[in-house]
Amino acid sequence: MLRTIKLARPISTQRERRFFSTDVVSVFESGAELVSAAHAASGLPWWAFIPLITVSVRTCITLPLAIYQRRGLQKQNELRPIISAMFPIFKLRLAARAQAAQQSARLSKSDVPIKTETEQLSANKIIVLASKERMKRQRQIFRDNGCQSWKFLALPALQIPLWITLSQTFRVLTGWTNVRATVLDPTLSTEGLGYLTNLTLSDPYFILPVVLGVTALTNAEWNFRTADLMKLTTRGVRNSLRPTAFDSVINLTRMSICFLVVLSAQAPAALSIYWISSNIYSLAQNILLNKFMPLRYTPYARSAPSTKKLAGESLVEF
Repeated sequence: MLRTIKLARPISTQRERRFFSTDVVSVFESGAELVSAAHAASGLPWWAFIPLITVSVRTCITLPLAIYQRRGLQKQNELRPIISAMFPIFKLRLAARAQAAQQSARLSKSDVPIKTETEQLSANKIIVLASKERMKRQRQIFRDNGCQSWKFLALPALQIPLWITLSQTFRVLTGWTNVRATVLDPTLSTEGLGYLTNLTLSDPYFILPVVLGVTALTNAEWNFRTADLMKLTTRGVRNSLRPTAFDSVINLTRMSICFLVVLSAQAPAALSIYWISSNIYSLAQNILLNKFMPLRYTPYARSAPSTKKLAGESLVEF
């Protein structure tokens, strides 16, 4: 007689998921407790401590990367006049090759109607091939001088997670979360400024969201202006119908600012103060970098060390 054997069904992993989510929340709670302890040690009210900790964290973590990125951009701009000068040279050499191949084909008087690839070079193909070769030489020159474009991703790769982490930390402090609905530090309810005595509540007059929107948009437009001068966008360019990737980033950033303003209208005042402090710091950082480490957008006298490695032979052979 056959007996049916029932296989034990694996227990649901709901408990494991809870453990995982609890671990993630505990990380932010530990960070919130650390911020609360630093606030108690400083003796400052929360309305002054939040901008102070924002400036301290940004100065120690993101400012060195911003300076490193600006030096790389400066070096790239020193090399761009040389890279731009390659394009007409490549076009002339390709055109000369095509013309020489066509003349040799006429002189040979071959009965074979098949043309070589060099003979079939048209004006459009010459432009495409010259552009590809220029991009290839540009990557080579940037690599030889240690200013590759991929290195500039380090700043946003660190700055965005840092912003999210601190935002979540202040959410835990103010109790604006689904997991912890109570205020972690009661002094947040009494150490406000002016009519915003309780920093765990949202701004009833919507002054903080408006200030946040103005500062965030000003900072974004400042960066977009720099991108326009570097010709990374199509704004101000005539007869340009194809937007660049940076144009898409501009539109996405503006929509994100609108969403952030709406979110700030519902968020606790402490969180809005952090967002405003972070945007003001970014704007001041960009202004100071443009003043003390300016980016030049026209050809100028280049220093010997920055243009030492230009792969000189690559300018001759093609």
